[in-house]
Amino acid sequence: MIIGFPGETRADVAELERFLYAARLDAIGVFGYSDEDGTEAATLPGKVRRDTIRRRYDKVSSLADRLVTERAAERVGEVVEVLVESISDGIAEGRAAHQASEVDGSTTIPALPGVAVGDLVSAQVMSSDGADLRAEPLQSGNLGAKPFGTRL
Repeated sequence: MIIGFPGETRADVAELERFLYAARLDAIGVFGYSDEDGTEAATLPGKVRRDTIRRRYDKVSSLADRLVTERAAERVGEVVEVLVESISDGIAEGRAAHQASEVDGSTTIPALPGVAVGDLVSAQVMSSDGADLRAEPLQSGNLGAKPFGTRL
C-alpha cells in the first residue's frame, strides 16, 4: 500500500483501513509515497505534506502489523505444507503457501531425519510470532497428512 499518493484524502485512508480489516490478509506492505524523477506521479497536483504522510504511514503500518499478527495466530491448529529452504542446528526453516520468500514471514519445524532443503513437509501450526509460524511435522497417517519429506 502506498500512503500519501498525490490527491490522497483522510477518507481514502479510512477506506483503506476498512479494507484491511475486512480482507484478513496474510501479509501487508506499507510504503510512504515520495516523488521519483521522471514519473507521472511526480507531476500530479494535490501533494500530501511529508508530516501527514509520516503520520498516516505510522498509523497504517501499525494496523497492518497488528492484523498480520492476528491472521498468523488464526492459523494455529491448521495443517500447512512447508517448502524447506534451510536447515541449521536441528531446525528447518521454510515457507508455507501463503508466505513469500524473504518478506512475508517463515515457518520453522524440527528438522527430522530425512528432511532436506527442497522438501515439502506437511506440518501442523503450533504457534505464531508476528507473521512467523512454528509448526510440527506430521507423520504418515496422522491427520491425513502426506508423509514428511515429500520431494518436489
